[in-house]
Amino acid sequence: MKKHIFMVAGEASGDLHGAHLINALKEELPNIEILGIGGPRMRAAGLKPIYEAEKMSVVGIVEVFSHLKHIYLAWQRAKRAFLNQLIDLFVPIDYPDFNLRLALWAQKENIPVFYYISPQIWAWRKNRIKKIASVVNEMAVILPFEEAIYRHYNVKVVFVGHPLLDIIPVDEVQDEPLIGLLPGSRIGEIKYNLPIMLESASLIYQRRPELKFILPLAPTLKKRFIREIIKHFPSLPLDVVEDKDYFWRKRCCFLIVASGTATLETAILLKPFIIVYRLSPLTYILGKRLVKVPYIGLVNWVAGKKIVPEFIQQHAKPQLIAQTVLDFLNHEEKIQAMRIQLKEIRSRLGNPGVAKRVAKRIKSLLT
Repeated sequence: MKKHIFMVAGEASGDLHGAHLINALKEELPNIEILGIGGPRMRAAGLKPIYEAEKMSVVGIVEVFSHLKHIYLAWQRAKRAFLNQLIDLFVPIDYPDFNLRLALWAQKENIPVFYYISPQIWAWRKNRIKKIASVVNEMAVILPFEEAIYRHYNVKVVFVGHPLLDIIPVDEVQDEPLIGLLPGSRIGEIKYNLPIMLESASLIYQRRPELKFILPLAPTLKKRFIREIIKHFPSLPLDVVEDKDYFWRKRCCFLIVASGTATLETAILLKPFIIVYRLSPLTYILGKRLVKVPYIGLVNWVAGKKIVPEFIQQHAKPQLIAQTVLDFLNHEEKIQAMRIQLKEIRSRLGNPGVAKRVAKRIKSLLT
């Protein structure tokens, strides 16, 4: 009998991992139907969409208000699907504020919940784990330190490894005189991070005119939006590329990266980088009251110490960022030292085959 899975990923990284999971599920359960909310990658993999994730993606506490209409419409359609269609399993992928509420609704409809990619409860709003324990049947975590947290609260949990290990090619490529700029995957992130990165890049270029710059565009963003910002830096040798993200990143000798999944991607590639991150002032003030963390970068969380420099909010100053990048570029021993530590991070993230392991676990729940 055909099985039906409802899957929700609200952001670019979740869309990427969701697409790989869909492909793995189709191998394990050829007669499966997967519907829900996802981005372009999940839809291309075979998701039957009830709403497009791109309309819901937002960063920041304040900025969410401008997306409430889309979030509400998506919520209503998801509830309607739970009521009107036969759903055998709900698979939320991260995106906790939306997905945990939907998990509660699934529970009311006696639909089991297999949560893939944990909310970052270790960073903020730790009390959410009690809600997770009450509505989630099983949690599949992708960071090594998360498993013990859930076990402490008697949540059924499995560490599956990080799905980026299935995606990122680890073959080493000769560095080119190329600096990568990764300002984020959401409009709010781009608005606050890209101008700082471009100012920093301009200062670097003044000192090292042999360098070129590249900006791999997240699939959730439109090129014209980026052009409106970069047009203010006409003399900067910058290319915006819409595909082959890892192909270009592997060729960079250094990268400037916004906090998020991109930090782990860059770490897996063993590429030296720094983290730059700004939010709207109000979001930052509110967030600081809620979030009590020693680091903002995931790579530093996994390391348990700051191995990658972080320039956050008022500390994200172009002069300081440029000087730090130039210091790395002028001292090869510093770059090699960071690469050794990044290699250790990569080993802690588990082994490839993550999507297949998750798909097999889901299959065991459905058969």
